[in-house]
Amino acid sequence: MSKRRKTIGWVFLTLTALVVLNFIPMISLKAPGMEQFELSGITTQVRPADLDSARRIAANIAAHAEPVTVRLGTAVQDDISLIVYPGIKSLHINTIGLAGVFLPNWYIGNNTRQSVLITSSDNPGPAHSRASVEKAAVHEYVHVLTDRHNKRLDYWLKEGFALYLAEQTPSDQAVQSRMNISAEEFSTNNALRFAEVGATPLPMCLLNIWKMNTVGIPYFGFLNREVISAPSWERTGRKFWTI
Repeated sequence: MSKRRKTIGWVFLTLTALVVLNFIPMISLKAPGMEQFELSGITTQVRPADLDSARRIAANIAAHAEPVTVRLGTAVQDDISLIVYPGIKSLHINTIGLAGVFLPNWYIGNNTRQSVLITSSDNPGPAHSRASVEKAAVHEYVHVLTDRHNKRLDYWLKEGFALYLAEQTPSDQAVQSRMNISAEEFSTNNALRFAEVGATPLPMCLLNIWKMNTVGIPYFGFLNREVISAPSWERTGRKFWTI
């Protein structure tokens, strides 16, 4: 075997080993030391040290479950579980692998079609508070429901539903500071890119404009009839929206 082939072989084996190593933490979404509890009717995985936080988070989800599902036009679904992580990096690593060490500190929640994944509200990190984490858990609960209904929802619309129904109202200042975002940036389906360009405060505002039947007013510059009536909007929005 030539030296070149040996080098290529070692590179391939090294890259394969790194990929496998990255995904080892994802074998289970549960972090070490977690135990199962039934909290407010929700099957919850959490470390005993974070049980008080998990109780608050589960109670908040349970309190919002009926109004959220009514507004989405679905039935209350009692098979959605909850996993509460002891800290931000625990959530990051258990959900995307060792590469999670590079995720930003504002990233405190995720979801699958079965579970809400959230960091402990007792350890919210530098970008959040106890209250914002507990609202974020409802936000992720909405994502579970919308993913079950239509996984192909455009990201801005999926985010808009979650922000609206979790009552995460952006400040006027946050909205005003994002008015120069382009339609291309706003329409990305990459969650991290969407947040990095500062688009997060805008979907809820767009849904409010829609709800008030003032669709077409170019309030943010790119919210015009051409954007609103695009095929993706017709496909994912009008048949789903019942708020």
